[in-house]
Amino acid sequence: MLRRISALLYKEFIQVLRDPVALWLLLLLPVVLLIIFSYAINLDVRNIPLAVYDLDKTELSRSLVDRFITSGYFVLKKRLSAEQEVAGVLNSGEARVALQIPKDFQKEIFSGKSTPVQVIIDGTDSNTANITMGYVKSILAAASLNVMFSLLNANGIAGAAASAMLDVRPNIWYNPELASMNFFVPGIIGIIIMMIGALRMSLSLVKEREMGTIESLMVSPLRPIELMVGKVAPYIIIVFIDLIMIVAVGCLLFHVPFRGSIILFLFLSFLFLGSALGAGLFISAIAKTSQVAWLVGFFVTILPSIILSGFIFPIENMPAPIQVISYLMPLRYYMIVLRGIILKGVGWAVLYPNALILFAFAVLSLGCSSLFFRKRF
Repeated sequence: MLRRISALLYKEFIQVLRDPVALWLLLLLPVVLLIIFSYAINLDVRNIPLAVYDLDKTELSRSLVDRFITSGYFVLKKRLSAEQEVAGVLNSGEARVALQIPKDFQKEIFSGKSTPVQVIIDGTDSNTANITMGYVKSILAAASLNVMFSLLNANGIAGAAASAMLDVRPNIWYNPELASMNFFVPGIIGIIIMMIGALRMSLSLVKEREMGTIESLMVSPLRPIELMVGKVAPYIIIVFIDLIMIVAVGCLLFHVPFRGSIILFLFLSFLFLGSALGAGLFISAIAKTSQVAWLVGFFVTILPSIILSGFIFPIENMPAPIQVISYLMPLRYYMIVLRGIILKGVGWAVLYPNALILFAFAVLSLGCSSLFFRKRF
């Protein structure tokens, strides 16, 4: 048995080495995808173009504008001189936020009156608009608090007011800077491994048919399970090299912390990779051509995994029937493993339920592929 498998492994490695372009693509494409995806998928909204229409032009109105500029989220693009210009800068995209400060703003504030400040936000991008609204509320709340203390201090009661306020001290664990890169990079690693493993494996047996070498496998003494092992093993080695490379790039280039056990990470990645390669192998056993194998692999494994794994969209926010379907996605459990080990540094005691599920997926997918194949190719 070992001699037959080793002979098939030798053949597979020779085929891989004979196509250096494909080999370099397998090794370098994951790194390129990680860099592109990590820079492209970023929920940190900064450098928001701001237009200001200041009718008051007082010290207080200027300090309010300065709060927006010095926050690091807004960039002053234009100071407006007429109300009609507000629509123009928003329509053209020159600004995404317009701040309008009314006349007698400072006078009414220091006289104790509530004075409205109008903030108009471009809502064509709802996600960016929601995040921008949070920034605006935070800046205006800090400005209001500062004005309130100024008024209280003028009346000699600031100390009493300060002692009566709640002392809130938020403490954010695992990602203190709230950097979206730390959230996305582990997820992108899972997506890339799924993509390379499932799609590349789905083409393996189909290419044997297209090259006319499938007949030699059909008449060989290889059992289905031996053929599966011989086909899967080379890609496990290649994908593991890819995994180590993209994790290193994620940590060194994007400064994502790796807090957990590397050995546990590689072991659980091996289990996930088994399910990904098994799914790809099953697809290659039923597909007739490379095009069909690629399309089925993308629409059956990659696309649902991206949407239903919790990579971008929280599973808890999905309708109940969709949440049930997400339990069938191995990437859902691997996402928990990735973020648990890389960001939280948790160990086997926390992750063993996900490890058992990934093991079950790997055994089921590889077993079904072996049973279905039965030298029918």
